[in-house]
Amino acid sequence: MAKKTIKKHSAKPKANRKGRPAPRKQVARSGDADRRRTDGRRKGPQSETVASKPVNRLTQSESGAEIIYGKHSVKAVFLKRPQDIEKLIIAGKEDYHSDLIDLANNRNIDTYLLAWPDFIAEGGFSEDDKHQGVLAVVKPREIFLESELHQLANARCVLVLDQVSNPQNLATIIRSAAFFHADALLYMKNRAATPTAEVVRFAVGGAEMIDMYQITNVSRSLEMLKDMGFTVLGLDERGERTLAQHDLNHPTAFVVGAEGEGLRNKTRQYCSDLVRIPGGLRGVESLNAAVATTIALYEFARLGAGDKN
Repeated sequence: MAKKTIKKHSAKPKANRKGRPAPRKQVARSGDADRRRTDGRRKGPQSETVASKPVNRLTQSESGAEIIYGKHSVKAVFLKRPQDIEKLIIAGKEDYHSDLIDLANNRNIDTYLLAWPDFIAEGGFSEDDKHQGVLAVVKPREIFLESELHQLANARCVLVLDQVSNPQNLATIIRSAAFFHADALLYMKNRAATPTAEVVRFAVGGAEMIDMYQITNVSRSLEMLKDMGFTVLGLDERGERTLAQHDLNHPTAFVVGAEGEGLRNKTRQYCSDLVRIPGGLRGVESLNAAVATTIALYEFARLGAGDKN
């Protein structure tokens, strides 16, 4: 197990009894860029003064990195693409974060321990943000484009979102898609929720486990999927058949409509069929978009020929 090496970081130096600023504490660096090698062997960690990394600068990045926060979301990045993590910033007790600190040290990733006020300032957090005292500065995730849909030629299950605009619904759909091993999620560039830092946090690690495509034209994307052999099933309470009445042993694309309005008329026309989830009663005829999607993914995993592990 790697030895914990973290940089204790404060916004201002404390004054000594005579009113003079106390000497800056020396803190260990753990990044490759700050280590020096002599005689072919790596020396111990070098040191730097706290003043060289002022608060509200740790989260800045020349690569245009994004901030991912929340313990499970950050751990998912370590599992999926640790090479993209630039810094780990934590607050609170070190023991609570020991697993992440070890992962960071194993990858020679700079780790900073901040006081709570400094951590809040660094992340720009509000009282409602569930950050758990953990954030990572990470190179932006790869988002594919509509022109790259040909990459899904061998996929089994794809989700296409037709103007789903609620961030929490998007987050739940992403997590469900990851849980049931869907291959990809297509979301609209305009008039729809996108995978922001908040959505990634609500998805609790799911955003790292599924490929995402940003599309501009749902109808065109559905045509491309059909040309690759996908059966395109629109989730609609007015569908004549249920999912269980369909043969799900073929590549399938589920199309999910917006909250309230459901699928747009034009989108329905590009679906191979409309399917409903049995149930409902007068006044409660349909399900929440995220719940309906989760049920559809479960049915595909149960009845289809996809990976059932």
